[in-house]
Amino acid sequence: MVVNSEATQFEVLNHMGRRVFEGQLIDKGEWPSSGEQVKVGDFSEFEEAGSDFRIFIEGTGISYPFDIGHNVFDEAGKASLKSYYFQRNSIPIMQQYGGRFARPVGHPDDTVYYHPSSGRSKFGWYDAGDYGKYVVNAGVSAGTMLALYERFPNVFPDASLNIPESGNGKSDLLDEIKFELDWFITMQDDDGGVFTKVTTKNFVGFVMPHETHENRYFIGKSTAASLNYAALLAMASRIYQDSDPEFAQEILPMAVNAWNWAVKHPEEYYNNPEDIFTGGYGDRNVSQEWFWAAAELYITTGDTQYLEPISDQLDKIEFNIGGSWANYQDKIGYFSLLGEKSPLADSGKAEIKTSLVHLSDSLGAVLESAPYQIPIDKFVWGSNSDILNAAIIFANAFMETGEPKYLNWAVETTDYVLGKNATGYSFLTGFGDKKVMHIHHRPSGADDVEDPVPGFVAGGPNAGMNDRNDLGEGVSYPDQTHPAKVYIDAQGSYASNEICLNWNAPMVYMFGFLEGVKY
Repeated sequence: MVVNSEATQFEVLNHMGRRVFEGQLIDKGEWPSSGEQVKVGDFSEFEEAGSDFRIFIEGTGISYPFDIGHNVFDEAGKASLKSYYFQRNSIPIMQQYGGRFARPVGHPDDTVYYHPSSGRSKFGWYDAGDYGKYVVNAGVSAGTMLALYERFPNVFPDASLNIPESGNGKSDLLDEIKFELDWFITMQDDDGGVFTKVTTKNFVGFVMPHETHENRYFIGKSTAASLNYAALLAMASRIYQDSDPEFAQEILPMAVNAWNWAVKHPEEYYNNPEDIFTGGYGDRNVSQEWFWAAAELYITTGDTQYLEPISDQLDKIEFNIGGSWANYQDKIGYFSLLGEKSPLADSGKAEIKTSLVHLSDSLGAVLESAPYQIPIDKFVWGSNSDILNAAIIFANAFMETGEPKYLNWAVETTDYVLGKNATGYSFLTGFGDKKVMHIHHRPSGADDVEDPVPGFVAGGPNAGMNDRNDLGEGVSYPDQTHPAKVYIDAQGSYASNEICLNWNAPMVYMFGFLEGVKY
């Protein structure tokens, strides 16, 4: 991407500064979202492997260096998954990462109180930049990564991440997700309903987790939490059958009980009690959760009672911008229904495939018309997760059809998060030459190490600037006019620079897909 340039051509230089390719710049016009005149250069025909290539534009200068080769996403993919290891809530975790943590830290969560709203742990991942643990967001995050494993079981194999479980003969991806599941199952009440979260009453400051001493509580059962629980455990029961059959058998009845509770309490929406100020994840439209839970229970049990409530929705895949923790779960269900283990009739799979292709083509039309070649032109809280979830739509369309355009769109969309965007930032910590450094993440802000924990995806541009009054004295968004540039690499910016489980999960998925897919 070349912006505001009069140049008509570009050159690719090798590590010695010699020209090895030249091509024409294509004028894509003005992009109102960034306020730029955009041109695009395409050097796909150049296939010489190597490192430290650069782009040269007369009158503009030389680009950051880049590599060409196979497996170029390998290290970034491992880091994006290993970020969950650094979100673990357990005393023997967060061991040294290149000297980062000199001693174990974390909340033991062996004394967690029942908030009055609950009517009545350790393990698991911290949800975002804070130290809360939330069932709703954990469900869609772990579910996205289990969907990756079900299609590509050989990505992130044993000992690929160097985590404590490495060397046990099982996938490091499944091992990491299992750590979350071991917390997840503790969130179910005796009646089958599921608590929404474990948090303190308010957010703590930027300190390491073991330095906080506030009480932590089980809080609030809800329909959304119970359906996420039912969906994820039904899915996990199927996927862990080979590697951990005892665990797989144990959790399936839990999933069924959570579904049954939701059936009896279909409108139990979560709201924070008056003395709780941590994140709510209070979804009041649980249609996506119903679909996902029904789909996974149907596939795992084969019981048609779960198919009946969703049989008229097989041709209705939609893509919603914003709030992927509430608006993306059904896509996991659709992908699962297309899988090899799905007992869905071929006619039903054909309905889903047709709808998936239609959605992908509509997103692709947006991408083709957008100067930056991305499938969305609206930037809200967590916009990078919208981008990456759209990439997953393209990825699944490619797997179903084999049409190269869907793979190309998936790559173009993923590239956006790695620097092909109007800010120029690589939003993946630890990677890129212009990389995010000051994420809203308590361990990264409190560990006295300059670089943040690697492998996290920052939220990205957010035209709403919901945190504009909380950034701190003298800190403000550099561009408050153009939505695609409303971003600031500042620790205080929870609305554009926080990290979150459900923003990282599609990054893990796309890295795994790009490394595992055959094309």
